[in-house]
Amino acid sequence: MALWWIGNLILAAVIIPVVLILLKNLLAPVSKIGHEADTILAGGVTIAHQLDLVPEVAHTRDSIKQVRSGVAAYGVALDKLL
Repeated sequence: MALWWIGNLILAAVIIPVVLILLKNLLAPVSKIGHEADTILAGGVTIAHQLDLVPEVAHTRDSIKQVRSGVAAYGVALDKLL
């Protein structure tokens, strides 16, 4: 019976504090990961709000086509001059 009590004392005095220290060392990186995940989520929400401008892409494509045709005409004019 005395060995049982000695085992309990060793458990209470050594093992439990070691486990608590290990848990503390584990919680620091976990909380940092949680903070980083929140930052990533905020960035994703910002991107999602900016994607509301997607219908403007069709207008942008038309503008690019106009600019491309103007640049092509400019290139043809340069070829004639040179």
